[in-house]
Amino acid sequence: KEGPIDGVSAETVGVYTKFRGKGLFQAEKRIIKQETTDVGIKAAVSTGVVSIYDRKRDYGIAVPITELAAILNEALRVGMTKKGE
Repeated sequence: KEGPIDGVSAETVGVYTKFRGKGLFQAEKRIIKQETTDVGIKAAVSTGVVSIYDRKRDYGIAVPITELAAILNEALRVGMTKKGE
């Protein structure tokens, strides 16, 4: 209806995670809360962006579609390699 002609969207359920602590290392952070949340996901090659929107918290994040595709591809590659071992 609106947006880029190559745009796609989906509605799903995700998990909201809240952390406590600072730093880059997991030892310095810990999960203090997790709960399910309604999520909207939109993507378009023409804009080069994937956006994920937490409908309950009215909070979103956008990432480059090429970077997301690369990390998903790598996760699939590693997962398939480990599966075949």
